[in-house]
Amino acid sequence: MTPNRTATFVSLASFAIFSSTGLMHAQAPAKPKLSAPAIQIAMVEAGDVQIPPEFRYAVYEQLVEHVRASGAFEKVYRSGDHAADGVAGLITLHTTVNGFKAGSQTMREVAPVMGVTKYGPTRVDITATVTDREGHPLMDQKITGRVRFFGENLNVTIDLAKRITKLVRQSFQTAS
Repeated sequence: MTPNRTATFVSLASFAIFSSTGLMHAQAPAKPKLSAPAIQIAMVEAGDVQIPPEFRYAVYEQLVEHVRASGAFEKVYRSGDHAADGVAGLITLHTTVNGFKAGSQTMREVAPVMGVTKYGPTRVDITATVTDREGHPLMDQKITGRVRFFGENLNVTIDLAKRITKLVRQSFQTAS
């Protein structure tokens, strides 16, 4: 072998050995879940985005329903519920709309036939932030909900609630 080929061979062999043994790319340890016995869900903020009120309220109601059903927290409180005032370890889920695009249910349903998908999808972009009682952020994530094919435009709220609930479940565990 020529010197260049030998150097290339040694480099490739070294890369293969190190990458297969995990020495080249050390993995970060898994982030431990935060502990919280209860969560309060704040009303959805529209920010500067023009979004119909029914979408905001539907996202809020779907979030309350999905987070309760998930069993991730011992108690789930609604915004303004004074029973949450004295709960130790309470966290609050805040959601702010960053973007909204109303689609067309009719266009979604005929899209597979016509091959047009440009005008059908409904999309809502949200920032989900979980804070502790003092307002310190514990989690901050951008999430997009979509209705792409069949279903009413408001079904985007179900998609958002499922995605946000999954994220919260992955980040927090109940304090038992």
